[in-house]
Amino acid sequence: MSAHQPELLPWLGYISKAAMADVYFILDSVQYVKDVFQNRNKIRVKQGDGWCWLNIPVLGAKTHMMKWKDVRIDNTQKWRKKHLNTIYHSYSKTPHFDLLYEKLEKIYLEKEEFLLDFIIKISKLLLKEYNVNIPIYQVSKLIEMGHGIEGSKSDLIVEMCKTAKANNFIFGSIGKTYMDKKIFDENNINYYFQNFKHPEYKQMHGDFISHMSSIDLLFNHGKDSIEILGKSTGDTE
Repeated sequence: MSAHQPELLPWLGYISKAAMADVYFILDSVQYVKDVFQNRNKIRVKQGDGWCWLNIPVLGAKTHMMKWKDVRIDNTQKWRKKHLNTIYHSYSKTPHFDLLYEKLEKIYLEKEEFLLDFIIKISKLLLKEYNVNIPIYQVSKLIEMGHGIEGSKSDLIVEMCKTAKANNFIFGSIGKTYMDKKIFDENNINYYFQNFKHPEYKQMHGDFISHMSSIDLLFNHGKDSIEILGKSTGDTE
């Protein structure tokens, strides 16, 4: 299994890590952190540096600590129209624009109140587009059902593995900096670290720029995106 905090319009490494697992947990029971990738991500554009942020404004996050489930979107701002216009003008001439744009537009126009609900809908759509068809669970919902998923870092991950009856866990590459191998060994859980190699592919608007949202590859290459993304390997050290 693997897990990740919610991420807006996730990048290819997120998609690839989920594809390595047979069950995926959306880690939404932790502290929300504004202006990382939780409420924004990058897409290619023609102007400026060749990319821009798509940012969702949220209420209250500047003034106090918040859990993910409590983060409300600031719908007084016209961010939905701005996102859709930017995506349209950036990708409307790509070979695979129409079908994906229609699916994204439908989610945008549903006008969710909470950031988490919007992100989960987008993430599930993109995982499906990359043919990642595995069970996906929200940790907050599992806790509401009575599962004792608590603690931090390695303890939290071990509890997730126990809930999923998983004997293997896949970390991102930075997992090496905080995971406690002793805790995993004591619980007979194997661990792996994603070794992700970002593919280079043909993009609109000039030379290739890495680490864009995963919609960039889909708009440019459609169903071939799955093969272009390829498979991540997992290292044990």
